[in-house]
Amino acid sequence: MPIKLGQIHQWYLYVVGVVLTLSGALWLYFHYFVRIEGEFGPMHHPIEHFLISTHGITAALMMIGLGSVIPGHIVRAWTMRRNLWTGIFMLLTMAVLSVSGYFLYYLGAEGIRDVSAIVHWVVGLALPLVAWVHIQRGFKTRKLSNR
Repeated sequence: MPIKLGQIHQWYLYVVGVVLTLSGALWLYFHYFVRIEGEFGPMHHPIEHFLISTHGITAALMMIGLGSVIPGHIVRAWTMRRNLWTGIFMLLTMAVLSVSGYFLYYLGAEGIRDVSAIVHWVVGLALPLVAWVHIQRGFKTRKLSNR
């Protein structure tokens, strides 16, 4: 039984992942590097609200996507012992992002929130590379097993 995701399933994860990453990265950029002149001086760009809202919605969609790969893709790959290390790293990365995102949204304690923010930003910006390596290794192991 193959562990490859269906084409629509793959595209769902890719599109949600790209929108999630771009909305987070663009929010960081606008929040820390862009100011506009307001009535009372420099203020945050109004697009920040749209970006962080988009990020939150796509984070929920990514959790649906992650849950959708557990019963088939992850369980079968684990059983077949294929692409394990990058898969484990992907799961750990997603777990760290989920927990740090939860802390950012729900915790008010500044110390934990500051650490959570840095962890979330660094891991979130690294996720595309982690995902790319996992996908490329998946293609490679699939080609090797088809020989």
